[in-house]
Amino acid sequence: MRARRSRLLPLCFALLVRAAAGRAEGAVAPPHLPPGMTPLPLESAKHVQSLLRVAEKYRGLKATRSVPAGSTSPRKLKAQIKAQMPKDLPPEDLKALEVSLKAFGLIPEAMDLGRYLPDLLSSQVAGFYDPDGKYMTLVDSSLGAAGKEAKAESEDMVLVHELTHALQDQHFDLHRFEERDPLSDGGTAKKALVEGDATLTMIDANLKMSFEAMPGVDSALAGMMRDPERLLGGGADFPGAKEMSAAPAFIRDSLIFSYFQGLSFCVSARRVGGQVLLDYAFTTDPPRSSEQILHPEKWHTKRDDPVGLRFPDLAAELPGYRKAAEGEMGELGLRTLFRQDLESRDQADAAAAGWGGDRFAVYEKGGGRLVVWITEWDTEADAGEFRSALQAVPGWRVEAAGPTRVLAVHGSLPDEVWEKVRARLAAVAAERPANREIDLKALTPPPAAPSPAGGR
Repeated sequence: MRARRSRLLPLCFALLVRAAAGRAEGAVAPPHLPPGMTPLPLESAKHVQSLLRVAEKYRGLKATRSVPAGSTSPRKLKAQIKAQMPKDLPPEDLKALEVSLKAFGLIPEAMDLGRYLPDLLSSQVAGFYDPDGKYMTLVDSSLGAAGKEAKAESEDMVLVHELTHALQDQHFDLHRFEERDPLSDGGTAKKALVEGDATLTMIDANLKMSFEAMPGVDSALAGMMRDPERLLGGGADFPGAKEMSAAPAFIRDSLIFSYFQGLSFCVSARRVGGQVLLDYAFTTDPPRSSEQILHPEKWHTKRDDPVGLRFPDLAAELPGYRKAAEGEMGELGLRTLFRQDLESRDQADAAAAGWGGDRFAVYEKGGGRLVVWITEWDTEADAGEFRSALQAVPGWRVEAAGPTRVLAVHGSLPDEVWEKVRARLAAVAAERPANREIDLKALTPPPAAPSPAGGR
């Protein structure tokens, strides 16, 4: 879901520790509980603060202030989600997202995202950190029995995940990682950084060691991402498992991507440059595309930033049409699109690889939709593979417009009109990135000087 970062952590990462949790974000406010929030019992409040110390240890960041915590009921939480959604995703942005997903055939025509998303997300929540007020909210049912004092180890790890968000917020300001454009591939990448980092901290705390040092980690992560349906099937007894399994593939894969693929990115960053490189991603140079999350080496080793494309004004070429949405698919969106129609997941992923940049617009006229799409590719071979794959998807008209540019249209459009549109798209300048590679040596702190003889 290419909306601004969801306030709620979906089921996906919870399959690692047999729990589920959520997120919240907003403007800076003093750290206190809002009206109507029930303060935790003293022992529970102390336990949350002890888990903050755990998050500090495994994330390598010290809290600059305490994190108040309170509880709410599942019913109140669902009402809160529905009330907050228009603030996170204004109606016009939600409509653009819904129109785009329907135009690409990624969600059913009958689906109302405004109703569907709150129901899906609220089915999986145990708690969340809210940067609006800098506090933690726990759902009553997640606090355990015996006066809600006891917490299972898995629930503790979920809280460590959320408390890691508190540490991120205190040190890096989570508002910097919000993306107002609901169809931004760059926003998807930043969300994956934030959620992947918190997931890695949670796993390290659960294992009491560095996850990346475990044998077989790479193959395990690859398996998780290659088969999301099997991953969810293993969690059929968890809250929200049934709802997530039934979700459209695009929504399900996008939610899973943030946590598992984000986790993989953070593991790669720590292996290459340690915690200092991961902190650098937060402070200075966050990943800029879902491609860089999928292929971390395109961020930290052989830089491959996205090509910029400015979608032209086609009002003159498309009289009577209204532009309903504009956005980008990115490699993640392309993978899901192709997985619906191509024979194998490998074929779909290969067709999406080599993405350089893209921009699309959805137009409406007389109850019909028209998608106009411009894409750039790393090589001529990548462009050709994408062109062949999209031609196999019903309803698309696809043409090359240069060695690395492919144009596409979905919907009824007379040849003479398409020729005019095609000419405008072919003339769009590709804004090539500088691709400045990270100076890993400059980020690595010098070794500590040896202690004087006899010193300690």
